[in-house]
Amino acid sequence: MFFQKYVFGDTALYFSETTFADRKSIGLTVLPKSRIFDSVKFQPDPLIQVAFTGDRSLLDYSRGISMQNRESTVLHVEKQTADKSGVETFLTDGAGNYYTHVLRYDEKTGVFTATVDYENRTGKTKTLEFLQSGCFSLVSANGADKFSLYRMTSAWSRECKLKKENFFDLGLEQSWANYGLKSEKWGSVGSMPNRGYYPFAAIEDIDGVIWGMTVEAPFSWQMEVSLERAGVMLTSGLADFETGHWRKEIKNGEHFLTHKAYFTVREGGGVNAVCNAFVHHADGRLKVPASEEDMPVLFNEYCTTWGTPSEESIDQILNAIEGFPIGTFVIDCGWFKPKDDDWSLAGGDWIENKGLFPHGVKAAADKIKARGMIPGIWFEFEVAAEKSELFHREKLLLKRDGEVITGKNRRFLDLRKPEADEYLREWLLGFLKKNGFGYLKIDYNEAYGLGCDGAESLGEGGRQLAEESLKWLDKLKEVEGIVIENCSSGGSRIEPLRMSKVSMCSFSDAHECNEIPLVAANVSRVIPARQSQIWAVLREQESDSRTVYSLCAAFMGRICLSGDVTNMTDEKRNLILNGLNFYSEIKDIVRYGDITQIDCNVTSYRAPVGRQIYQKEFNGRKLVLTHFLGTDDIAEIPLEDYRLDCAYTDLDYGEEDGVLRVYGKSYTAGAFLLVKQNI
Repeated sequence: MFFQKYVFGDTALYFSETTFADRKSIGLTVLPKSRIFDSVKFQPDPLIQVAFTGDRSLLDYSRGISMQNRESTVLHVEKQTADKSGVETFLTDGAGNYYTHVLRYDEKTGVFTATVDYENRTGKTKTLEFLQSGCFSLVSANGADKFSLYRMTSAWSRECKLKKENFFDLGLEQSWANYGLKSEKWGSVGSMPNRGYYPFAAIEDIDGVIWGMTVEAPFSWQMEVSLERAGVMLTSGLADFETGHWRKEIKNGEHFLTHKAYFTVREGGGVNAVCNAFVHHADGRLKVPASEEDMPVLFNEYCTTWGTPSEESIDQILNAIEGFPIGTFVIDCGWFKPKDDDWSLAGGDWIENKGLFPHGVKAAADKIKARGMIPGIWFEFEVAAEKSELFHREKLLLKRDGEVITGKNRRFLDLRKPEADEYLREWLLGFLKKNGFGYLKIDYNEAYGLGCDGAESLGEGGRQLAEESLKWLDKLKEVEGIVIENCSSGGSRIEPLRMSKVSMCSFSDAHECNEIPLVAANVSRVIPARQSQIWAVLREQESDSRTVYSLCAAFMGRICLSGDVTNMTDEKRNLILNGLNFYSEIKDIVRYGDITQIDCNVTSYRAPVGRQIYQKEFNGRKLVLTHFLGTDDIAEIPLEDYRLDCAYTDLDYGEEDGVLRVYGKSYTAGAFLLVKQNI
């Protein structure tokens, strides 16, 4: 009987033989090392979750619900090696199907990275329909149904909203005879992976132990929690055939390597502890240009010109923000718009509007550089809008069932074609180099859905295209030192793999909405703060309280200023400068800190009523952000062994009986820096 235990930090991994549908296989159980594991009583699900065309089901009533636990999951271990960095397991079915399961452990964060490499040595072509990146089983001393599931729902301007559901409400409870798989499967289909859900799950038992998983998901993805027999299984990876129409032929001698899944387990600390671990691990994977290291403030003129930038308006803005500590100035969409058409209908041809930029876009970029800032430019290079000439070049465009895929007003370049590569090298790479831009905002405002022609299945075609899109993030680095921003109608392409290749993302398109602090707090759970670019839109007629409200929300990540700045009063200018100076004092907490509290009692984002208290700690210093929405309220923050050092707010506040009290009014905010006593 195969059994191996490995301990990494506070986590124990148990690889054990399991009897599944009267067949022997190998499973992985992940537990805190303080938990006792009974390998006789507990039977985990198979470690490799895979299915080929024609596979037999091993569970009752599972077809149409789940592709887990098909007959190809029955494997034995040929060899296993381990050291302090992780475990490699080599498995086979004895019929020529080989798998290398790799776990890598990061001691600093306690996060494991998992991949599966399939190799076909059967002597014939095999068709994969399902292969998951990550899979482990878990068990609670109080029963397999004593759990809650955390997920993050996502939609345009409401990204990464956390929700908690208990297993009973999800229907994850055993029947009287244990018949029928109990499963909850979710994900996203298409090229906007942070739409519907963000690829994240955490399972918490009633004793406070919490398991978390996230997965690289540039295209259609899925996660699944299932309850069968005595335990729970959590899996994640590429969407399967039944969900995402994914099939891939693997010829004899070929491999297929999954994207990476990440998981961790914590005793105490709740969901924020899991999210902090994932965010710190993601931060450690980043390689950004040197210009990004001190998290410079940005200015983006979109909410100033609303898609009609010009050399004249840029001159006015540059004069207005003179003296502000801004490192990057971004010219957003519309620099290419035809005279009498909307910018959103013209993308694809990338012809400068000489009426807006009579001396060319390069002249504007040069003026930005002369002010000591990096010039940035907006592109949506993967699509062709309906008024562009490119929209009609069907040989370059993506098709499904022989017909060009058309969204509301966009079509898609088939990035797999050499002609498309050549086109972008001229109109994108050539443009950036010729005009001296050091920052690129990549937008993406439509999705091509289930997939496309050109592969064994629609899902595989879509996966291939997503991989080509990622390759372009590397090709763009031919522009030395370029800073890349990932935007997709705000945050619709936030996911771990794409985020590992860029400097920043647009956290949302909630440009100046009341719910900005709520969305910003949500997104801070899934990406490093230095990557989360948060709008702080300034309006000429707004109150000082609203200015403070916007800046305090942006303190959760990277400040992106925009709006009415050309007619600022001296008082408003000083208020903004004070906020930016406060931000410079707290950047280390923003970048390196742990989220210790997101206490939000707001239910409706569009008609918000309530308050949010956001806390982050680093190295004996604590940042507290309070936002009041639609109501007057009092926020009470226990000081414990901290003292108030400084604040940025126009609210009344005070310390009394070891508590910081902030007296809020509707749509007001405050930022407070606390320092540990005796430091």
